[in-house]
Amino acid sequence: MNNHLQFRLLFLVLLGLGLISCSGPKKLATNELKPSSVEASAITANMPNYQSRLQSVKGKGRAIVSEPGNTDRVTVLFSSNRRESLVTVKNSIGVEGGQLLTDGDTLLVYNKIDKFARKIPVRGGDIDRINQLASLNILDLLNYAVSSDNVTSVKENKSSYKLHLSSGTEVYVDKESYLISEVDEPQDSQLPYSKITYDSYASIKGFKLPRRISIFGAEKKSKVALQITGLALNPTLDSLAINLPDDIPIYYQ
Repeated sequence: MNNHLQFRLLFLVLLGLGLISCSGPKKLATNELKPSSVEASAITANMPNYQSRLQSVKGKGRAIVSEPGNTDRVTVLFSSNRRESLVTVKNSIGVEGGQLLTDGDTLLVYNKIDKFARKIPVRGGDIDRINQLASLNILDLLNYAVSSDNVTSVKENKSSYKLHLSSGTEVYVDKESYLISEVDEPQDSQLPYSKITYDSYASIKGFKLPRRISIFGAEKKSKVALQITGLALNPTLDSLAINLPDDIPIYYQ
């Protein structure tokens, strides 16, 4: 794969975190799920929710991007607050290919190799290949929060609870740790991803966060496997923005 296609912006979303005392939910088992008598509020009350305590992250990670007939390895640098996420993508020899900025509603993709920028709506936008996955806010990705008010039903098997949300999203939660192992989106969500899996949770400064995350494209043929190699929690961040050169056109889709 040439550099042009390689940086057609992997997105990146990212990351799973890590470094200290790794643990995690058991391998997901979706068979034999049956209606549960456990109240949704009893489950969500035990799930980590850091929306008030964790306001920003900054770090570095490695990503393996797979799609039919092609696999690439890249380095990602990321900064995120509760409003925006900024990701910089570098290839295996450290050449910067581009940046991606999302506010949850739109994705700005700056391709430094081909010298152009695109602004794309996250839902229903024309986001091709791996760029589909760049729309995720990193903080929301690392700590996927679930409110019991949004849970319409609960099922369970020996190892997991399955929470069905009013949006159609299904969230699998490990019974022992109350950590999320998988999030599945409905086919009609118009989101650029279909599934997120979480693994290798680590306790870092009082936060239990995933060390590895895999994100599957909406077409279910592409995948991004992300692993954090460095992470700062609640750093002071400058304004998150992509500084486009004056001669770079922005295409709207």
